[in-house]
This record gives sequence, C-alpha cells and structure tokens, in this order.
Amino acid sequence: MYAAVEHGPVLCSDSNILCLSWKGRVPKSEKEKPVCRRRYYEEGWLATGNGRGVVGVTFTSSHCRRDRSTPQRINFNLRGHNSEVVLVRWNEPYQKLATCDADGGIFVWIQYEGRWSVELVNDRGAQVSDFTWSHDGTQALISYRDGFVLVGSVSGQRHWSSEINLESQITCGIWTPDDQQVLFGTADGQVIVMDCHGRMLAHVLLHESDGVLGMSWNYPIFLVEDSSESDTDSDDYAPPQDGPAAYPIPVQNIKPLLTVSFTSGDISLMNNYDDLSPTVIRSGLKEVVAQWCTQGDLLAVAGMERQAQLGELANGPLLKSAMVKFYNVRGEHIFTLDTLVQRPIISICWGHRDSRLLMASGPALYVVRVEHRVSSLQLLCQQAIASTLREDKDVSKLALPPRLCSYLSTAFIPTIKPPIPDPNNMRDFVSYPSAGNERLHCTMKRTEDDPEVGGPCYTLYLEYLGGLVPILKGRRISKLRPEFVIMDPRTDSKSDEIYGNSLISTVIDSCNCSDSSDIELSDDWAAKKSPKISRASKSPKLPRISIEARKSPKLPRAAPEISRSPRLPMRKPSIGSPSLTRREFPFEDITQHNYLAQVTSNIWGTKFKIVGLAAFLPTNLGAVIYKTSLLHLQPRQMTIYLPEVRKISMDYINLPVFNPNVFSEDEDDLPGDAVWTDR
Repeated sequence: MYAAVEHGPVLCSDSNILCLSWKGRVPKSEKEKPVCRRRYYEEGWLATGNGRGVVGVTFTSSHCRRDRSTPQRINFNLRGHNSEVVLVRWNEPYQKLATCDADGGIFVWIQYEGRWSVELVNDRGAQVSDFTWSHDGTQALISYRDGFVLVGSVSGQRHWSSEINLESQITCGIWTPDDQQVLFGTADGQVIVMDCHGRMLAHVLLHESDGVLGMSWNYPIFLVEDSSESDTDSDDYAPPQDGPAAYPIPVQNIKPLLTVSFTSGDISLMNNYDDLSPTVIRSGLKEVVAQWCTQGDLLAVAGMERQAQLGELANGPLLKSAMVKFYNVRGEHIFTLDTLVQRPIISICWGHRDSRLLMASGPALYVVRVEHRVSSLQLLCQQAIASTLREDKDVSKLALPPRLCSYLSTAFIPTIKPPIPDPNNMRDFVSYPSAGNERLHCTMKRTEDDPEVGGPCYTLYLEYLGGLVPILKGRRISKLRPEFVIMDPRTDSKSDEIYGNSLISTVIDSCNCSDSSDIELSDDWAAKKSPKISRASKSPKLPRISIEARKSPKLPRAAPEISRSPRLPMRKPSIGSPSLTRREFPFEDITQHNYLAQVTSNIWGTKFKIVGLAAFLPTNLGAVIYKTSLLHLQPRQMTIYLPEVRKISMDYINLPVFNPNVFSEDEDDLPGDAVWTDR
C-alpha cells in the first residue's frame, strides 16, 4: 500500500479541531437502490467540532476532474453549543448529525430544504464520554463519565437507561455488529457488557495498569446495500424525505474483530470481549487514535513518537512529530506515514470509500490519500514530482506529454472545497466571481472602536471548517450617516502578512449566536441574484486600461482632481484590533489606491451606493434601497442592484447601464434588472 499527505495549502480553522466524522452521499429514493457505493462515496460531507462550540459541515469530493459540479453551498457553520464540541457522529441511514459538547449538551441536527436545524436536544448536565449510532441507524447509545448509560431511538424516545456503579469513569461505548449487545470501556482497563435491553452480562478485566481509550470493530459503521453496477450518478444532494436511506444487509467475508486501544499505546485485536489470547500490537506511540477502514482490512493508528532521538540540528533540537501506522487484520505492520506535524493528532476518520484519511491536529486538518493496492511506479513518480512543485500551474512548465501532465495535475486537486483563499491572490478573491455557481457565506463582526480614526472598524470573515477566515476590513467614515470605506487587501506587504497569517497566529473571537448565514436561499431567488463574492478563476494578468478619474459620490465637481474620499479623516493613524492580529494595520500615505470601495448613503439610511475606488473596478458597484413603513422607520422591503464584475479584458466597460440618479433623495425606482426581497 501507499499513503501520502495531499499537496496544497494547509487547511486550518480559527480554533482547535477536536473531532471528525464523515459520511457519503446516499440515494434519495427507493428507485435508486441498490446503489454503487464507489460512485456515491466520491462525494460526501465532513463534520468537524472545534473548541469554540461551532460545528462545521464541509463538502468533500474525490473526483479527479475539476469541471465536476458542486452544491451551491459547500460549507455550513452550525452554532448553538455553549462550550467546545467534543463529539460529532453522522447517522448516514437517516442523514442526521449528533454533536456533543463538554458540558453534556447533545444536539441532533437535520437538514431540510438547504437549512440545518436542531431536531432533538438532550442536556443531562454531565460530561458525555461517547455517542454511537447502531449499525442500522435506528438507535443511539449515550455513555456518560459518571456511569450513566442510555439507549434511545433515532426519533428521541428513550428505550432504557441504567447507572453503573464504578470506581472509575466510562471512557467509550460501542454496539456489537449485530446490535444485540453494548460494550463499555473504563479508565481502569475493564470492559462492561450489557444486552440490548439493559441487562448486565459480564465484567471483564483486560489490563490491570492501563485504561481503555477506545474500542471499535473492523466492521462497516453503517450497512448499505451495494451494487457493482449502477447508472445513477446524480450530483444533487438532498436528505431522504421519509424513512432511512440505507438498510441493514449481511456482510460477507468479514470476521468481526474487536479492537481495544489502551493508554500505553498498545492495541489488542480480539475475536470477542472474552478472548483469552488476543493479538497485541506494540505501536510505540503515545496518545494513539485508531480506526478501521470501512472494508475492515486496514487499521490506521495515529500518535506521537514515544522514543524520538533528541539531537541537535543547525537550527535547533530535533522535535517529535506525529506519524500514522497501518496494520492488517493479523496485526502485521504494513506501512508508516511520517508527517511533519508536531502536535498530537486528536481525531482521524476514513472517507471516500477508504481512499482518504482525514486527520485533525490542533487547528489544522490534513488529508491523506491512501492506495490499498501495491503502489504503481506511475503513482510513485506522480507523488515525487508533485512534492517538488509548489503549485498546479508549474505542471505546464514540464516537458511531459499532455496525458501525463493531466495525470500529474490530479495530485493538486483538493478533497476539501473550498480551500483557504491564497493571501497573494486575496484581491482577486474578493473582487471577482468564479465560474461556478457556489456561494460563499460570510460573517461580519465589529471590532473595538478607535476614536482616532473616526469610527468603528469591521471585519468580514469567510466561514470555513467551522471557523472564520478574515478576508476584508472596513470602517465607518461618517458619524451622521451610515457610510463606510473598504480597505484594499493588497495595499502593501504588511497587510499581506495580516491577511495570510492572522488565521493561524491569532485567536479570533467566536460568535455563538445563530444567524442567517446557516440558511440556504431558495433556487428562485438564487436564479435572479448576482453571484456572491467568490474566487476568480486563474487567468493571466490583464493590461492596464486607462479610464477617467473616479469621483466619490459626494465629491464637488469643481475639484475632481482630489483623489481621496471627502469623508476620510485627515489623520494617518493605524487601525489595530488585538482580537484580529498581533500587528497593527498600517495606513500610511492615505490615497485612493489604498481603498477598494466606499459605501455612501442618504441622511435617512434608506439608500446606499457602493462605489469602486480601485482602478480595476467599475465606478458603480451596486445599490441597496430600503422601503420603510409610514409609522416607523423599519425596513419592509429591500431592493438590491449588483452588476456582475468579471476579470476579462475590456469587457467590463460594457456592463449593464447603471443610472446614478437612483441614489437621489427623491428617486425610489431602480433599473429593470434589480433584485428585490421582502423582509
């Protein structure tokens, strides 16, 4: 076999990722069964839980073609937990997601018409040690650290509960492959066995000095009827309307094997909980995390090196690194993947029909591509060449046939979409839409007010892997009117450092309140609206086009040569926020090219105009108009006009005609192409 970390930028969140869970796409109706799991598992959803109490649901794909369509929304940030999320568990047959936080709160989420909502809530006030769905998805096993265990249905009904009197804590709980018994591991090395009705069956001491960290079976987590031939390969994703989307079937040629991992790093492979001669794996790792692949023939064990040679290098001492070891069902070591990760690996999970292994270490997420068969020479050459190249565009510089160049480019296709914006290409990312139809949902947060700059500062964040990535910054420039200026993310090298490194080097304040960012708009509205801010397709640099000098909407006609906005303060201090970055954002030589756009409004705050200040943007970028009621100034209807801006040569001059008089104090009509919504 062969395994290698996926090439590309490191995927990061704004806080530590504590748990992972992946599920594949399942058929939407009974007509599509039986399904070909190879095709349906090319796409899926990754659930992550982080230290800020946010659950991320991100689209993943193992397609080798870049032109494959993706869902319109490929990332969700689910908020509701009041503490760090320690467990996430997909229920693939019923398309539900269970999440648990450190305070004992349990949420069961369900998606309907593009929106995630909480279906069930359970809060006993005690810490949850484990949450496991049965193999058919109809029951849930909840175990608490204080010895209380509970089994309930997928709809929230309690079947039975029991309180086990122990001197130690329960660390994990699992179902047997036939869902007729439940097993619990304790911190003093015991295994407790109960039947599906809550009757005690056995107490077995597996290890006297080591506690049980986790247990699992080399058996599929959920059973789905598989067919090698299927002509259904729809790209549309929707949850099942009624009943489970998968049903249990007998799995042939798989001998259930109980795997128990201990605090010492040893792993026991047992035929059953009462096996007297188990196979013991001496991993030589500490803080181990083990999980079987879906087929049950490969065990991944991740952990830190226990006996690392501490030598002195030219740049300092040799640090310990995390590694992943792979074993077969006989406990034989097959392959070792050395990583450069210097933090413990907190969680791992398999995905995409065992072709991907996802690992969480601190705030970073790593994707490992796994080849179960004997690696071919072509694959080894692909990985060796890709490791020496920095970007996908460097492949075209090689003197290789087109077919080999295409094969080499597949090594750079990311599994998790969208990737983090490139700091060197941030201006294009926020200025131009991409060729696809995906939507990038953002969150805006207000930072601390700075009286020296004349108004509060705001930061626009991109939702990604349950976290927030800063992409734009702006501030208010008027005390009487709601008017703002948006900074250009590519003004100088110092701003690049802020936008590129603030995600990893700093901790961003979390937003625990629910907002409309978790709502998917209807398709009818999406067909009328202009594209959201998204990544621009990579294209060669365009020649500079000479255009007339731009004027701010309120700029006097007698002084068109003034290049700065009239409401910008004359001071030149810096804007800095401790929660955003450790370095201050410089504002030296305040001129027009330091700003991307400006938002102006009338005195009532019911009409807004977005004006492009950068030379590569059109002057008129859009308009927003609120229609208020007669009795009180509350918005009743919002009208948005957004012309489409694309990075093409000379064509952006031929954008739809925009009437600047729409922003006059007594004019309420917009051009016919406007988009309106009711509030």
